[in-house]
Order: sequence, then C-alpha cells, then structure tokens
Amino acid sequence: MAEIGANKAILEHFLKELDEGIDAVDKFFSPVCSAYLPGNTLPVNRDGFKQFVEMLYSAFPDLRHHIQEQVAERDTVAAVVTVHGTHMGEFQGISPTGKQIIVTDIIVAKIEAGNIVRIWAQFDALGLLRQLGPGQ
Repeated sequence: MAEIGANKAILEHFLKELDEGIDAVDKFFSPVCSAYLPGNTLPVNRDGFKQFVEMLYSAFPDLRHHIQEQVAERDTVAAVVTVHGTHMGEFQGISPTGKQIIVTDIIVAKIEAGNIVRIWAQFDALGLLRQLGPGQ
C-alpha cells in the first residue's frame, strides 16, 4: 500500500514541478519512457514528450495543473486534472488571444522505481480550440 501512495505523490510532484519548468520531465521520466499524446497515433519518447510540453508552455506560459481526483493500483496512477492558463503564444496556428483557458486532462502513468516509464495524457483539445476561437 505504501508504494501506491508514493506513486500518487510522484505524479503530483511531477505536475507541480512541470508547472515551474520543463526540466521536470528529465527528473521524473525514465530515459526509455513512452508517452501517448493527443493527436499522435504512436507513442513518443521522453524527448518527444518534452517537445510537446515545450509547445504547450510556449503558448500558455502560466499553465498550471490541479489534480481533482487520483486513483492508483500497483504501479499505475490515473488522475483527472484541471489545467488553467493564458494564451500568450502561438498555438496550433492561432495567434495569442490573451484568453484564459480551462481544460480537463486525463493522465495515466505507470511508475517503476520512482520513475514514470509510460504515460497517457488526453485532454479536451476541441474544447481548448473552442475557447481560443472567435467570440469566446
């Protein structure tokens, strides 16, 4: 049972540190991590995940993750996360709007020996684009 609590804490600490800097990816991810991301049919490696995160934080530099719910079993942690930020940089060809966004992210992480070895992250991309669109 202690391992389950520790794994939940690892995901929580990762998201907190990620909001402070993308170096958290190197700190918390195994070098051979596989990441399954929105819009990608195949997983990416740690560097690919880091590039994805850089793109998000470039567009939303004040991005913050807030865990709403977490469940864990053995080496796997699932979390429902609310993400807040301000659109201050280009995102998917959309020029900065200055709009505040809120999206829900579902994250499932497999953790071994204190490192994230596999992660699935899916967020409401359509809802995000709607928030950035005209008249929103």
